[in-house]
Amino acid sequence: MGNTTTAGENVQHQADTDGIDLMQGESAHQNRRPSWALWWKQIALGAFVLLAGLGGDAAAGGILVGGGIFAYVVLARIQSRYVVTDERVKAKIGLLSKASREYRIADLNSLSTSQSIFERLVGHGSLTLRTASNDEIVWRGVPDYQDVANSIRQEQRKYD
Repeated sequence: MGNTTTAGENVQHQADTDGIDLMQGESAHQNRRPSWALWWKQIALGAFVLLAGLGGDAAAGGILVGGGIFAYVVLARIQSRYVVTDERVKAKIGLLSKASREYRIADLNSLSTSQSIFERLVGHGSLTLRTASNDEIVWRGVPDYQDVANSIRQEQRKYD
């Protein structure tokens, strides 16, 4: 989304660079947050605790615990990213316990896309990226997943 100057270089980015650690000269093509649906279990638990707490003497506790769960989900989503650059793909998920995996674009062997019924309803999808050594990374709840997949395919063409 503009030019960024790094150590005398002028790099054109096609995506927002907030929350991404880029290497010198690397260009960001996609920077997406996973769908809220990735945390559906935590959201359901927070709603259950909140509603259960409203019905009894422990209303303040239910509101506090349920609100804490919702706050965790919001902060975890803010910190989570699916990133495509001209050199690599990277997934960073979580808040308290973070998981991060990345592959060089040149090492990717295959890319597949899918959509569950729920993902079709909300306009999201999943990407599965595999390397020649059969390692795989699955991105779930990706907004505009076909656009993200096309960005990866376009970068892969440079290595054909």
